[in-house]
Amino acid sequence: MEKNTQGIFGGMKFSDLAFLGVLIANFILVGYLGLDDYQRATKLSQIQTNGEQIVSWFEDFSQKLESKEEVTPAACMPLGKEADVTKGAKANTWNSCVESLFTDNGPFKAFTNLLMPKDPVYAQKCDKQNLGSSGAFIFEKLIINPVGPPGVAPMGAGELIMDDMNIRLSVCDTGYYLIKIGEFKL
Repeated sequence: MEKNTQGIFGGMKFSDLAFLGVLIANFILVGYLGLDDYQRATKLSQIQTNGEQIVSWFEDFSQKLESKEEVTPAACMPLGKEADVTKGAKANTWNSCVESLFTDNGPFKAFTNLLMPKDPVYAQKCDKQNLGSSGAFIFEKLIINPVGPPGVAPMGAGELIMDDMNIRLSVCDTGYYLIKIGEFKL
C-alpha cells in the first residue's frame, strides 16, 4: 500500500497560490483600514466628550449670569437687551469669547483638534473645501422661529454676544457632516 504524502501545496497550481496571496493581502488591508477607522472613531468620541464639557461649562456660565455672580472670562459677557450699543456700552464679539476660552489661560486650553492636530480646535463651518475643519467644534446661532423649527446660522467672528442668545455646538466629523453635541443659552 502506498500512501499519498503530498505536501500542503502539492497539487496546487500557480493560479491557486496567486488567489491565496491576494486573499491574505486583502485580509491585511481590511485589518489595517479597520484599525484606522477604529482610531478615528475613538478620537471623534473624545471630541464629543470634550464638546459636552463645553456645553456644561456654558450652562454653568449662564446660571452664574442669571444669579448676578462674577464670571470669567469677561470676553464672554453678553450685552443686555436694555443696553444701547450706540450710547457707549461695549458689546463683546463671539471671536473674542471663543479665543479667550481656548487660549493658554482659558478653561479649554488643553483641547485640540484630535483629527487634524495642526488645525484649530474650532471653525466657523464644516466645509469639505477646508480640510482642517474636520474634527473642529462648530458653534451655530439658533434663530427662534415661532411657527417651525429654528433657523441656523454660523456664528461669525464679529457676531455680538447678546442676552438670550441660543447657540448649538456641533463637531465636524471625518465625512464633513455635523454631529450635534448640544445647545445652550447665554
